[in-house]
Formats: sequence, C-alpha cells, structure tokens
Amino acid sequence: MSRFNRPKGPNGEWKTGQRVPTTGTYEDQHGVTSFHELGATFPPCIGRKGKCAYRTLGRAARTA
Repeated sequence: MSRFNRPKGPNGEWKTGQRVPTTGTYEDQHGVTSFHELGATFPPCIGRKGKCAYRTLGRAARTA
C-alpha cells in the first residue's frame, strides 16, 4: 500500500472517492456490501445524495 493511500474515514474506514487498497468485499456504515477491485475508486452512495460512505474490508479476495 502506498504511504499516501491511508484510510480517511473514522476508525480507519475507507471513504467514498478513495482508491481501493485491497480487492475484496467491503461493507459501509449503512450495511450495504459491495465488491471492489484493487486500484478502483470507491463510488458515491446511490440513493443517499450528499452522503459519504465509510467502508471496511469484510473479506479479501483470494489470489491464485
């Protein structure tokens, strides 16, 4: 992980707009679970205009 890619949310959570640090399943503070790939950007909240999602890694994807 780059030294510039650190969680910006509370309690070490990843904020909307940040780069995904690890491929895997993430859960936000609203209980929404979604899959994201390394290097992608966490998308905005759908249906919650003006809100920011804070995500935690639920399960990392296996690599072969």
